[in-house]
Amino acid sequence: MSPLFAALGLAAAPAEKKFVQLGWDMPTTQYLRANWREMDQTAVFDGVIFQATIERGGRDVGTSSMWDATPWQREWFAPVVQDLETCMFSQLADNFLRLNCSPGTLDWFDDAGWAALANKVAIAGWIVRKGRQKGVCLDFESYGEPQFRFQPARGKPFAQAAAMARERGAQVMRALATECPNATILTLWLNSVNIAAGKLSDPMAGLAGESYGLLAPFVDGMIEAMPSTMTLVDGCENAYLYDSSEAYLLAYNTIRQTNGPCARLVSPENRPKYRAQVQAGFGFYLDAYANADTSYWYIGGGDGSRLERLQRNLTYAREVCDQYVWVYGEQYRWWPASYADPASSAGKMWEDAMPGITQAIRWAKDPVAAARHAIESGALVNLLANASFSEGASPDGALPVGWGAWQDERTSRGAFALDGAVGRSAAGSARMSGVTNGCFIQALEVKPGERYAVRAHVHSVGSGVASVTVRWQDPNGRWMAWDRDSTSVFGPAVDGWSETTNAVQVPEGVGRLVLLLSVNSQVSEADQCWYDDVPVYRLGS
Repeated sequence: MSPLFAALGLAAAPAEKKFVQLGWDMPTTQYLRANWREMDQTAVFDGVIFQATIERGGRDVGTSSMWDATPWQREWFAPVVQDLETCMFSQLADNFLRLNCSPGTLDWFDDAGWAALANKVAIAGWIVRKGRQKGVCLDFESYGEPQFRFQPARGKPFAQAAAMARERGAQVMRALATECPNATILTLWLNSVNIAAGKLSDPMAGLAGESYGLLAPFVDGMIEAMPSTMTLVDGCENAYLYDSSEAYLLAYNTIRQTNGPCARLVSPENRPKYRAQVQAGFGFYLDAYANADTSYWYIGGGDGSRLERLQRNLTYAREVCDQYVWVYGEQYRWWPASYADPASSAGKMWEDAMPGITQAIRWAKDPVAAARHAIESGALVNLLANASFSEGASPDGALPVGWGAWQDERTSRGAFALDGAVGRSAAGSARMSGVTNGCFIQALEVKPGERYAVRAHVHSVGSGVASVTVRWQDPNGRWMAWDRDSTSVFGPAVDGWSETTNAVQVPEGVGRLVLLLSVNSQVSEADQCWYDDVPVYRLGS
């Protein structure tokens, strides 16, 4: 985590953040039904954006092309619901049904046409609710007609068109909420597409000339009609080429500031709901890290590899977003090659095209989970001296070989020792007793950018709180990067021993990783804790 993130307190627990996959390999519900087990077992994501498609009269009918006046009947989609009801996802728990605003041919003043669309949106909500999915993914991009561009040639002034767009947004939201009142609505963009207008002294005047000028009043109507049980996510597709922590932070503030550009596109009476129920998310474009440098959509490796840059920027997106990052790819696929989608290129998997991308995404999403996954693979080598405390005491005292000790002499008068009689799997552990603030300590030489996994086990009796901290020194042994300290605490005991796992990345300028096996608040000699099996592993790049 960069100093900027730490200063602003934006690094929420990784488990609260979700990565959702979208791509040209977007599955149908039929595909989910046939492959959900394999997808769930192999996915590095928390969810997938899917489509609902049926065959009617020799042509496909579905949510990828629904934004017109053509009516649907609910019973047509009963097989879609049945497909989803068979899927028992655990890893892929945040799945979204994609609703494309295409072909975009609706006249804003066509009551019958908008009634037909609202009914289709209600059917989509019904599919999500009955199929036990997270919500819908609204893609407002104009793949056909420019639905959200103001067109003066139609004879209505902008103010009148905007007022009607607001009514239509409320109409669509009510239809969805009636069927699926607890849904999350993930959009690929919301008011973030109209930031320029939001910065003007008169945003409405600016919207009249924007490609998505009528989207802002449409969103205003959605917010007005949205029940308190729903969440709306601005997915900020503008983030495709973000290449710094500052870029993500600026976008977050632009979307979420109380009086920022995006909030100013919402009517004053709806801004409290906007602040309470609209989240900031980010789109992340994988192809930017695979394209040739002749492409506009290109991000290079800088001082490292492009895969390292991908992992770093995806980490920024996760740390800054409120909850969701949608990860988009076009050239390659994530799901098994048996998925025959003619729109997807060649059938090559992302991992084959960019070896290591799965691990990079896993690290960006949840470094600790990635560390556990790497440790459990059994292929890592411990780098710490005497990690099992089995080599006896050091020649100059009772401490375990390879370890030092420290305690705050102003408040702590405890004891540190090698205990040859206690161990997790064999005799040998590091014992602390009566320590109000102290630790066993060992340092490793490291290089900036390297990633490490730390695991430790502790057994405690009496008072005291054990924790493991990683701190940093420069190559000359001077303490530095205090804001990048990383502390982990222990979980519940199993057979008397508790475990903790942590993952860290070496900051710039650092030359030494310093591991502290700590205890605080022991009161007397009867309060004791024993550390054992404390490996440190270097993880692959």
